[in-house]
Amino acid sequence: MSMQTTENRGQWGSKFGFIMAAAGSAVGLGNIWRFPYITGENGGGAFVFVYIICVLVVGLPLLYNETALGRLTGKNTVGAFKDTGANKFWQITGAFLALAVSFFVLSYYGVIAGWTIGYIISEFTDFIHDFDTFRSNAVYVISFFAVFMAITIYIVQAGVSGGIEKASKVLMPLLFVLILLVILRSITLPGAMEGVKYYLTPDFTKINGNTILAALGQAFFSLSIGW
Repeated sequence: MSMQTTENRGQWGSKFGFIMAAAGSAVGLGNIWRFPYITGENGGGAFVFVYIICVLVVGLPLLYNETALGRLTGKNTVGAFKDTGANKFWQITGAFLALAVSFFVLSYYGVIAGWTIGYIISEFTDFIHDFDTFRSNAVYVISFFAVFMAITIYIVQAGVSGGIEKASKVLMPLLFVLILLVILRSITLPGAMEGVKYYLTPDFTKINGNTILAALGQAFFSLSIGW
């Protein structure tokens, strides 16, 4: 993935840029927004324990496999699966379903990102008074979704080094700073230590089939695998 293997293929300009882009793929809404409430709904520390097992046993092997496939072939998703020599069935399920998943994930990530843009603007204009009213307003939702998609298209069309890498070098360090600020703010709120205790203390009696499925799904979200 990080080496140029064809003349018309983009190339990462630095290891740092690749690491930031890879982190941007993994450290996103799946971890910042989804992980906390999934953890809260599935036993706190018990869920975290099962989640770590799923990451180690299922997630990381798949991540290494996808990275190796990309580096070996130097092609996009469809081309990489074709180069494996697999029959048509596996090419369809492996390549085109992966693209479909990416499309569907982008469709709702784009909406949530649009909400975020709306709230950033609202910090200065105070036009959002109620979230339910805001999200049910098609003009707001579609407009902010369009803004986010325009930004995304602009970055992607600029290429690997000039677009994705350049944006990741700025946005990812900024994201880490924001996460640190959120953590510091969160632990100063009333009852914060009770939440930390619930998060870190596993109650294994709460582990059931739903917990395992939720943890496995979160592992796929966290590492952006299967896409």
